[in-house]
Amino acid sequence: MKKIDRLIHSESCIQLIKYVLIGVLGLIVDFGVYTILTHFKMNVEIANIISSTCGIINNFFWNSYANFKVHDRLILRFISYFLVGQITTIFTTISLFIFATKMGFPHLIVKIIATFVATLIQFIINKIITFRKSKNKI
Repeated sequence: MKKIDRLIHSESCIQLIKYVLIGVLGLIVDFGVYTILTHFKMNVEIANIISSTCGIINNFFWNSYANFKVHDRLILRFISYFLVGQITTIFTTISLFIFATKMGFPHLIVKIIATFVATLIQFIINKIITFRKSKNKI
């Protein structure tokens, strides 16, 4: 039981919870922009690229300042975070193309499922690469 308690209160678990909460905020931004763009008949793949990019930018700043609390090398961290985010944007866009455009599944359902999978991948990569603490404190 103590191991579970330590795990729940570990820095990584707390960061994951914050990451998920920030992710919810990013999803509101992402899905809000996506819904507006698709309402005006924009292609779902293009709308996904634009809306995901808005969510990625939003989440980077929240994760930098409120979650991982690393502010050094901000531009390099942003580039890393943005590239990781764009890799997952490609994943969600391909998912939309295959399952919504080609196979006819509802595009919002496809986007929700693909975004969930992408978020798990993003957390792992960003924790290990983008937001690792610098060993050289100046």
